[in-house]
Amino acid sequence: MYHNAHLCIIMSIFVKAKPKKMDTYLKTKEKTERLFKTSKTESDQRFYLLVILALETGARVSDLLNIKINDFRQVDNATLLDYKNKKGKKKQTIRISEKTANKVNTYMEDKESSFIFYNEKKGSLMSRITANRRCTATFDFNFHNLRKIAGKNIANQKGVIYASKFLGHSRVSTTDIYLGISDEQWLEDMKDVVI
Repeated sequence: MYHNAHLCIIMSIFVKAKPKKMDTYLKTKEKTERLFKTSKTESDQRFYLLVILALETGARVSDLLNIKINDFRQVDNATLLDYKNKKGKKKQTIRISEKTANKVNTYMEDKESSFIFYNEKKGSLMSRITANRRCTATFDFNFHNLRKIAGKNIANQKGVIYASKFLGHSRVSTTDIYLGISDEQWLEDMKDVVI
């Protein structure tokens, strides 16, 4: 449906997230950064680190829970995270901020396991259900919503084509549906477009 390059350009214009969506992203990230800094327990740090990575990568919580410290690599002064996208069965590479890379490295300094979200006291990885329950209790939405917030942030800055790649979607039309662009919003956003 969106194979035509001209249509892709139009799609990138109308899918742009509203400013309040960007505000939601920034507020959530700021709150999480603050909670990470002030967390008293390892469990809290682990959870807030998971939220920060979810916002920066747009990855599914099930994909993030399985990442290891060696999934991070340095390339030209940038930190990249390579993880396996379970749903698409392909490798996804995302750039993360230096600030987040430092948080990961500091958190993993004295850990025996190579898995980032491994709970040494319990002897297991954090579960997806536990992560979602805690996310809902803290932010009033779950990790799927964090993924959408991250996707809308990319769409707002770079357009739907970049958001599609960021989220690991194989089609732009999937991203369009995923980000929930209504017909009313499309008509409103298209009123100023010159064709």
